[in-house]
Amino acid sequence: MDSKYKNKNRIYGVIVIAVLAVMVFMVSSKESGGKWFDNSKHIAVLPLEGEISGSRKWISALNKFADNDRIGGILIPINSPGGQVAPSQELYHAIKTVRENSDKPIFVSMASVAASGGYYAALGADSIFANDGTLTGSIGVIMQFPVYSDLMEKVGVGMRTVKSQAFKDAGSPFREMSDEEQAYFQGIIDDVYEQFTEVVSQERGIDELNMQSLGNGRVFTGRQAFKANLVDAIGTFEDTRKALCIKAGMPQNSPLQYPLEPRRSWWTIIKDDVSSALPGWESSSSIKLQYRIPY
Repeated sequence: MDSKYKNKNRIYGVIVIAVLAVMVFMVSSKESGGKWFDNSKHIAVLPLEGEISGSRKWISALNKFADNDRIGGILIPINSPGGQVAPSQELYHAIKTVRENSDKPIFVSMASVAASGGYYAALGADSIFANDGTLTGSIGVIMQFPVYSDLMEKVGVGMRTVKSQAFKDAGSPFREMSDEEQAYFQGIIDDVYEQFTEVVSQERGIDELNMQSLGNGRVFTGRQAFKANLVDAIGTFEDTRKALCIKAGMPQNSPLQYPLEPRRSWWTIIKDDVSSALPGWESSSSIKLQYRIPY
């Protein structure tokens, strides 16, 4: 009798394990953005939007798409005025790494704005598409320093500073900048600008003479950028998607797959709402080295 019950329990156990295994497979398949038992290749869409202040989460999503066997190509819509230098460079290198080490083609579709750091990031892709009226380019670097000294003098408030070396408080908003400090910051700007133009020249095949006229901070329309060889083609998001499908050898109606939206905490929601109303509120007193359109 005991043996009979043991055999039944084993059978039930096997059934339960099999059901659980199927459920895990179905859930994992659904979480990856696909349909259950759908083995068709997808086009991953990974938007890059807003001011660039970080890169880690975006790059993590990019790498997941690059490692996903169900993804046949990656499309990056960019709508960004640029942002901080280091994250913009990290985005470029991450996109370039996928381009060089993956069999998945990676295309950029420029929306309203893809300038400065947004353009820098786009340079890592296999192909760059822009709309006729896209604003792009703005190849340059900017640092801006608030100056409160006149206001403080009127109010009758001062700032006493004790420092270890001459340049420790360079860029302080509480006093005027000296000529030496101006030259110091200009040297930083010049070096970072050179890094930008070297990448543009290398990726777009633009010689030094033309780089001087293109890399003076000007913004170009998509049509102007195409004539200057800053982008590869004029086209919409749909045009980019179709060209990517052709490059990847996929059907034109291949499904698009977007990254899953992360759950946002109440603090993140409040912070994002305040940030949209007051840009730069989190670090208004800090100095930012940026590839960005000035505003």
